[in-house]
Amino acid sequence: MLKISSSGEYALLLIKHLSDNPGTHTISAVSEKLGMKEPFLRKTANKLEKAGIIFSHKGRYGGVELVKKDISVYDILSAVWEDLSIAICSNGKCASSENCGITPTIVNIQRGFDTILKITRL
Repeated sequence: MLKISSSGEYALLLIKHLSDNPGTHTISAVSEKLGMKEPFLRKTANKLEKAGIIFSHKGRYGGVELVKKDISVYDILSAVWEDLSIAICSNGKCASSENCGITPTIVNIQRGFDTILKITRL
């Protein structure tokens, strides 16, 4: 069953912090303020930067800042490679999909879940 991983949780918390506190923040300051493990937060921030959600300033006065202001929970979780499938057959294909009879129902639930994540903002 779907469960948001630590990486997904860290990503959501980091984006929420950056959206509530505009400007540039060091990863060490954010990790201390939010009680997160700094090395893991850095890895999560790197994924968010690759997705174009945050920008990382290098150097002595460096840090991260939010680039995308209007971002969905779906975009954040997808950026950190979170598996958002509610079931094995969420994409409509599995070994038993022809025989089980619930694949269309699961696909509809997945579509609704994805829509909720796409319209939900932090």
